[in-house]
Amino acid sequence: MKKEHISYSEAIEKVLLANNYVAPLRIIYKDIVKYRPLTGSTPFKAIQERVQRDPRFTRIGLGIYALTDYLKQLPTAPKPQSKEQEKEQTHYSIQGMLLEIGNMEGFDTYSPNKNAIFDNKPLTQIMTFTEFPNFTYPNIIQSVKFIDVLWFNDQGFPKFTFEVEITPQFRNSLLKFCDLSDFYTNFYIITEAKN
Repeated sequence: MKKEHISYSEAIEKVLLANNYVAPLRIIYKDIVKYRPLTGSTPFKAIQERVQRDPRFTRIGLGIYALTDYLKQLPTAPKPQSKEQEKEQTHYSIQGMLLEIGNMEGFDTYSPNKNAIFDNKPLTQIMTFTEFPNFTYPNIIQSVKFIDVLWFNDQGFPKFTFEVEITPQFRNSLLKFCDLSDFYTNFYIITEAKN
């Protein structure tokens, strides 16, 4: 099937429409070929230039773009009504930041908290994997797919893992990391600094 020749901006618009108006650059780079072929000597630079200069697109995060006409339709996180909800929102915010940083660093990213909202973006629209990749044995995957944020390398293996702990209970985080101890993976626990 031959793709119609549309501009990069039109193709980016189609990618964003297909992703509920929001997508990180990594998804735009991957999905744009559904709508037009990559042409020229630097197609990814052309795409990046279009999302930055075309008024149809608005940057709403680190390397994350939305359709300008749909900004009001993006979800918003509810105002915390208790200390517990405030901690939960902080947890989601840290996860969202880690996903954005992972995307900017060129990794594929995943988080199990698909309904969480960070900076008016559901985490599903920040991460590049919506389903956990089957990179090894099912018993290991069953355990590690609940790690708060994972960054995957080009071969599809977890390179960096992050557990966000607002409480001082690290035991469960450490147990999740143990299942990846035979992989070349860096483990991080993100927590509050205590004075």
